[in-house]
Amino acid sequence: MTETILAVEGLHKSFGSLNVLRDIDLQIHEGEVVALIGASGSGKSTLLRCVNRLESPTSGTVRFRDKVLTNENVNTIRREIGMVFQRFHLFPHLTALQNITLAPCKVLGLSEQEAERDARELLEQVRLEAKADNFPGELSGGQQQRVAIARALALKPAVLLFDEPTSALDPELVGEVLEVIGELAKQGRTMLIATHEMQFAQEVAHRVVFLHGGEIHEQGTPAELFRNPKQERTQEFLARILNR
Repeated sequence: MTETILAVEGLHKSFGSLNVLRDIDLQIHEGEVVALIGASGSGKSTLLRCVNRLESPTSGTVRFRDKVLTNENVNTIRREIGMVFQRFHLFPHLTALQNITLAPCKVLGLSEQEAERDARELLEQVRLEAKADNFPGELSGGQQQRVAIARALALKPAVLLFDEPTSALDPELVGEVLEVIGELAKQGRTMLIATHEMQFAQEVAHRVVFLHGGEIHEQGTPAELFRNPKQERTQEFLARILNR
């Protein structure tokens, strides 16, 4: 077993009287791809936001390697935990290349030449090298999301979080984004992916975690969870999703 790179321990998150996450315990090992599945409102996005400290847990801890994430060290550790959102959040006044080079220059202290060299390599990796000088408004949604993935990779994070990366895309654009994420998985990237794409989860994830009502109801390999789910809630969810 590879080392645990990310550990969520007893995580609880509430907004007022609304309990969104309850006692979440989850370990991610280096090089592992873990898919979070569950209905909308099950807590997938909130869990990712707590892992990246965009939300502060009500109780419980998140550890990156041997460090507990706190408000004091969040900026340092967040460099190691990249995140790709549902919406692309690209700067509209910057080209694709500039969107990718901005953070490495400011955060990592790279020269413009170094950052541009790396950014062009990343654009080639996501098959957008010809779009380096295009602005976000000149790109399709799938292309914008691929730029967002390249931007997250530019800080060389140890872990990548994906929050429903295809949910804002037209159906015909979903495949190109999933293909890029699949290639990252083959490279051995450590990833935690919230997704509604069940076929993708089966093909790419090492482990699938089913959330319901803010709790982990069941987890296992894709074969275990999709072919022989043990919990009634998991069975109901998969029957509804897979029989559409």
